[in-house]
Amino acid sequence: MISHQNNLMFLVPSYFFIEDYQKHLYFNDIPLGTLQLSTWLKERAGTRTGIVDLRIESEKLTNIASKNPFNDDRVKKELIEILERNQIAEFDNVGINCYTSYQYAYSVFVAQVIKEEYPDKVLIVGGYHPTAVPHDFLYDGSPFDYLIRGEGELALLNLFARDKPLVKNINLYCRELYSNELVDINQIPFPDFDTYLKKYPYKNKFNFEIYASRGCPYQCAFCATNYPFRSLDFSRFKIQFEKLIPIVEELGNRALKIGFVDQAFCNVPIYPKILEYIHENRLHEQFSFSCQARVESLAQDLNMLRMLRKCEFLVGVGFESANPLILKEMHKTGNPINYIGASLKILNEYKNSDGPYVRFNVVCGFPGETKETFKETVDFIHQYAIHENVQISPSLFSNYPNVFVYKNMDYYEREFGAKFVREWWKMAENQFKLSVPEPSERYSLKDLIQDYKTEYTSILKLFRRNTFGNLLLWKDFYNKWHKELDASSDAN
Repeated sequence: MISHQNNLMFLVPSYFFIEDYQKHLYFNDIPLGTLQLSTWLKERAGTRTGIVDLRIESEKLTNIASKNPFNDDRVKKELIEILERNQIAEFDNVGINCYTSYQYAYSVFVAQVIKEEYPDKVLIVGGYHPTAVPHDFLYDGSPFDYLIRGEGELALLNLFARDKPLVKNINLYCRELYSNELVDINQIPFPDFDTYLKKYPYKNKFNFEIYASRGCPYQCAFCATNYPFRSLDFSRFKIQFEKLIPIVEELGNRALKIGFVDQAFCNVPIYPKILEYIHENRLHEQFSFSCQARVESLAQDLNMLRMLRKCEFLVGVGFESANPLILKEMHKTGNPINYIGASLKILNEYKNSDGPYVRFNVVCGFPGETKETFKETVDFIHQYAIHENVQISPSLFSNYPNVFVYKNMDYYEREFGAKFVREWWKMAENQFKLSVPEPSERYSLKDLIQDYKTEYTSILKLFRRNTFGNLLLWKDFYNKWHKELDASSDAN
């Protein structure tokens, strides 16, 4: 069976086993990657596209959060209703962007339902998880026809711009498409906001974001953004930015926020020009901006840090830990003394002047963490970072596939006694919890969660200028998690 039609329905997967706190984190971003691919195919191959966000669609349903969704016919029925309501019959090809490993179970479930109910559809899967763990899709009986590893633009163009039609898989074995060739990000068109926001025109819901680069110049051991770093030209960025502004004005929340989601904004060559452009046009008086920055990059040029503050940027700094061993194991720095000094330099800059606050990001529970290293970071925060201009943003280390830690779990088990749930994304329970390892033989996961919720609840309460996401949801999630671990420990 072949497809003669140049069309593609993009599906943005939702999540199984998700709780309210994770919904707060993962349900409000616009799927920029999918929107970019949609415009790319429209302009380059004349492809007719549609976008269905199953995160939003699933919120309308009653059974999608079933405890056993894989075996629940009600969940399957509701998914079919979503697909029918969004005219799946009008498309010959369906693409699933399995962006995170947390979406793996949902992505496979959706593909299996489509395979059973719409057997003539050609199924394409791509994204972070297929790139990191292709064998999860490349097997006899796979519901997918094509798997795209790496960046999707060129592979999809090769599929849809050619004369030959897409074909169903042979013997139910998925075809893998992979190329080392990197797309020129200056050629990527403006995301297909029009198609998406006409379908989901929800004011005050979405976080509007923009990239000035792709990839990251650093290779931290915990980070999944470990692909080649490239920057937009300023002229190209300006075109994209000026198209985004009226969209945010029309559909943004009351604060009119625009987030620069580059992994290391201050390493993007054009970032001084971006700040100059924002300041000259007084855009900071209309919009709230945010970005992420490295400690070293931000501290080495205080004039640019001050320019960020003049433009009212909320800057997130990847501090992560105050312990020298943990910093080295994270591949954050080879010189922890200088790193801590640079961090103090940034903190002092914010503490000694008025203006926007800085967000100091902390990663807890990295393999090798002990109660002592955890306390060292907490003590550093209390001594140097408790201030109205400093917000602490903690998170737990999650062991995503394709990060350095996941590829070297044997090392961390041998050296520190860390314990991992391998292939946690295939487990039928809350995978956000399963992805967090026990950090060391001297520090159980139960003790980590206890210290994490206790210490950081008190720290987060001290910051009066804003809230950490939703503190009540945060506290409730970690309190329940600790009780589960405590009960499990008692049972054993």
